Amino acid sequence: YMDTTLSWNELEVQFPSEYCQIDRTGTLHCVANTGTTFTHYMSKDGALTWSNHTYSLDATASQIEEWEFQANGELDLFILNVRYQSTDGPDVDTVYHVRGYSEDMTPDTLTYIGQGDLDSTSGAGNDIRFDFASLAILNDGGVVVAYHDSTDPDPLFAVELDLPA
Repeated sequence: YMDTTLSWNELEVQFPSEYCQIDRTGTLHCVANTGTTFTHYMSKDGALTWSNHTYSLDATASQIEEWEFQANGELDLFILNVRYQSTDGPDVDTVYHVRGYSEDMTPDTLTYIGQGDLDSTSGAGNDIRFDFASLAILNDGGVVVAYHDSTDPDPLFAVELDLPA
């Protein structure tokens, strides 16, 4: 049976970014990237009002290579994964953890993944390729993130095993 009497209404709100996700509690998360700065926007009321936190990599990054974010409302955990071209040359893989984002959007940890010693880029024809960020939040709050360094010719996955209490 198909109900053809349903109607849709347009919501007259402005989203701060085209990159948005709804977590398991209904909280809306959007992330905007401008240059080497990211802003995480969060709305608990259906995009009527927004809280935000800005992450600046201006001092260490010359450009952003890849990035991704995930949020898990049941764990109250927001993750921002950024791979950036460092001002010193090679690419650096990082993960920001925001535990308890419903109370404070400030990251509680910044983790550097891998050696940070390889300059790679996306796209066919490049000899050292890293085409896209991959990120997952596990059921226990651990994070799985793709990275690439000189320890292997192919990109790898890091799995977070030691979780804070």
